[in-house]
Amino acid sequence: MDVKIGMNMLLWGIEITPKHIPIFKRLAAAGYDGVEIPVVGQSSTDIKTMGTACDDLGLERTAVAFVNAEVNPISTSSKIRMAAVDSLKKAIDDTALVGADILVGGIYQAHKYFTGSAPTDQEWNWSATYLRECGEYAQQVGVRLGLEFLNRFEVYLINTSADCSRMVEQVGLGNVGVHYDTHHANIEDPDPREALRLIASTINHVHLSESHRGTLGTGQVDWDTNFDVLHEINYNGWLVIEAFGNCDPDLAAAANIWRNAFASEEEVYTQGIEFIRERL
Repeated sequence: MDVKIGMNMLLWGIEITPKHIPIFKRLAAAGYDGVEIPVVGQSSTDIKTMGTACDDLGLERTAVAFVNAEVNPISTSSKIRMAAVDSLKKAIDDTALVGADILVGGIYQAHKYFTGSAPTDQEWNWSATYLRECGEYAQQVGVRLGLEFLNRFEVYLINTSADCSRMVEQVGLGNVGVHYDTHHANIEDPDPREALRLIASTINHVHLSESHRGTLGTGQVDWDTNFDVLHEINYNGWLVIEAFGNCDPDLAAAANIWRNAFASEEEVYTQGIEFIRERL
């Protein structure tokens, strides 16, 4: 495996700005190859400043985005679906601006949007059409898209590796792949070996996230099997630690984090990188 180790900045809140550059410095000192920055509408100046700071520190970047109800690509409103395209294209532009070449997340539907029923074929095809248009746009600026399948308590369109693989195949673009997250797979895919083998040809990003969203190795994720199969399929890409705390009320509410499953943010990123290195 030829991998890079990253740290998702959501541990420190949703809106990451130049005020977080001291954290970038600590992550660089801890040995991280890069940081994952949420692109949530920050100013172009702030995004460029963060990119420059990372360059100076030798940190590469990945990016993550979110979708809310106002820009839901599977809305029954054509106006909202059109707004979804514009919103994702803006996130793609910001990804390129910060110096990242991949944008990941549950970008195929609004987060925590539910109808009370299973997804319809129409909703599925709306999402596929939107992803194809945005994926083609991303190709033009050198950005890949990673579709992160999320658990049933957050979305209903794509919950498993099989769901995600089917969507990637329907979109049919080389720069659109499957984003595998151990937290969600731990809930929805009973066998990580089967799940990872299924997406071996389409996986383009990995989040290492514990069952309780805290420090790696202190929850219930089957880490041995996950790392064994990542080796087996010769995964080459990012291994990004994703952990959430309750420092940001909006993020805590979105991720249902009512207590921290770690003693400190420093514990998460110092013990986390050592946990990964031991298994590599």
